[in-house]
Amino acid sequence: MTQNRTMKWLGYAAAVIGMLFASCLAAPQLLAFPHVATIGTTRVYAEAPIDEARMAAILHAADARLAASPLYDEPVGTRVFLTDGGWRWRVLALNTSGAFAFTRSYSSIVSDAVIIGRHSITQNQAYNSRTIGGVRRLSDIIAHERTHIMMERELGWLADKWLPRWKREGYADYVAGSSSLSAGDVARLRAEGADHPAILYYEGRRRVAAALAANGGDVRALLLGD
Repeated sequence: MTQNRTMKWLGYAAAVIGMLFASCLAAPQLLAFPHVATIGTTRVYAEAPIDEARMAAILHAADARLAASPLYDEPVGTRVFLTDGGWRWRVLALNTSGAFAFTRSYSSIVSDAVIIGRHSITQNQAYNSRTIGGVRRLSDIIAHERTHIMMERELGWLADKWLPRWKREGYADYVAGSSSLSAGDVARLRAEGADHPAILYYEGRRRVAAALAANGGDVRALLLGD
């Protein structure tokens, strides 16, 4: 009887922990970020004090990139979470911990949360652990992630997730106006036979640019076509 009772309480405890974990993934603010600021239409949560003037400039640059997209019809994204790459990042990132950032898209209610790993507001930079392609402008990262939100709103959650990765990531980098790898980086990686995940983003951006140049800039035709 005692063993059954113990197993029962362990089951309850596991369920509670699971619910708390899922809640944090859907609502990262539950991880008690010590610094919070409202900058324009964005609520910024951070582990370090927020330089609001510099962060405002970064958000403005990111949103200017989005506004140039034909898919844009209203401000995109209301929450940005800035971590230092520590425990909050590891809890939230799951299997994407080697990325610069990500957007969790469980539903239209919570898909506006952009989570950033290591970064510097002062330098307008984001970092991952890679020797090549390990630094990128923070404003471009936010533009990239908010483009995913914009695409999901335009196409719907399921259609967006069914897009080929070169279209999803390539268009996000196309809107952001940059990639983490340069042409020289890609040439060197290929010469070495190295497998770098950012090559898909780089090539996707190039393919997207070529396709839009060929079809007169019709983004919807690009995304929804074969």
